[in-house]
Amino acid sequence: MSSNPTRDVDHVVIGLGGLGSAAVYWLGRVADDAGRSNPSVVGLEQYELGHDRGASHDHSRIIRRSYHTAGYAALATDAYEAWDAVAAEAGEKIVVRTGGIDLFPANGKVPMHRYTTSMDSVGCPYEVFDAAETMRRYPQFCLDPGTVALYQEDTGIAPAAQGTAAHQRLAAGRGAELHDHEGVEQILSDGAGELTVVTATGTYRTGSVELAADAWTATLLRPLGTELPLEITREQVVYYPSTHLDDYAIGKFPVWIWFDESIYYGFPVYGDLAAVKAAEDVGGLPTTAETRTFDPDHDAEGRLTTFLNGTLPTMVGSTAPRVKTCLYTMTPDRDFVLDTVPGHPGLQVALGSAHGFKFASWFGRTLAERAVLGATTAAIEPFRFDRPGIADPNFVANYRDPASAGTG
Repeated sequence: MSSNPTRDVDHVVIGLGGLGSAAVYWLGRVADDAGRSNPSVVGLEQYELGHDRGASHDHSRIIRRSYHTAGYAALATDAYEAWDAVAAEAGEKIVVRTGGIDLFPANGKVPMHRYTTSMDSVGCPYEVFDAAETMRRYPQFCLDPGTVALYQEDTGIAPAAQGTAAHQRLAAGRGAELHDHEGVEQILSDGAGELTVVTATGTYRTGSVELAADAWTATLLRPLGTELPLEITREQVVYYPSTHLDDYAIGKFPVWIWFDESIYYGFPVYGDLAAVKAAEDVGGLPTTAETRTFDPDHDAEGRLTTFLNGTLPTMVGSTAPRVKTCLYTMTPDRDFVLDTVPGHPGLQVALGSAHGFKFASWFGRTLAERAVLGATTAAIEPFRFDRPGIADPNFVANYRDPASAGTG
């Protein structure tokens, strides 16, 4: 345990990736909006800010309203609103709306009606195109006649690195302390609301801890007697330096997701990278945060390239693509976790289950409302610790079920 003096602070956020950085920002903003005095907020990150060892780096994630359940479709509205609030304070554009299509092949494994029903339930507009109309609008695609496309105009890009940096910058401007290279060794709880966070260089006593450590979450909870069943896989995205880059520019090409036995997805050209990004969802092998490597998975790359050669034939080209790896940390049911740890008041856990970045600012706002105001109006009931997907030891993991894909 650290021999440094113990500091008393109002809030400690563990992990400064997408969700944790949003939390340090919203803790100050929610308090300010409620007329509360400036809280003392400390954010702790074991590596450098913006590191590539977790799940919040790189430059783009999908944000979309088309989801397989009405609950997530409704939360998407809150996600857009939260990001827009951050963008307004930051004075910069964050979410880039490109339009997007969800592609469903004939006799595929994922029924499109799950998505249309969800969007109908929340009044979200969309269009459905047959293969011919899809290829007329987006001639980059080569589709079989039975394929249908679900188009939604608000689909776009939530920029991972930019969004996380904006949260961090605004949080620091509100007085939050962001400590990089200060990993948490232990969380202590008296079971009545007093929490102590121990690092190699400091000890913090508080009544409010927001744990957003993704692949390191279960390790930090285990000493508190809480087992969170998580599956960690090493995933990758591939950047193809197409010789037809102009055809894949925003305005000419959408964000897209292919729903079948395997889920593939991709983006238009974005940012300063002269390449088109694509990936397979849950295509990686199991790993741990400690043992993962950064080596490319050539089998996974081969599956993706084969798919693209048939579906987007001008994307691949002859130049070797660039591969970047990341971690997926998933609950057995692939739903989020946003709840207080049973038996440990004040200790909240936030886990995006490998589709959370689009909701990162919503996570931060919701955590802050619970910590500062004592309650939130956000619909978080499905993300409790006591749901079957976490609490039932006989629950059969379905995170690889393409019908429950979270993508992006």
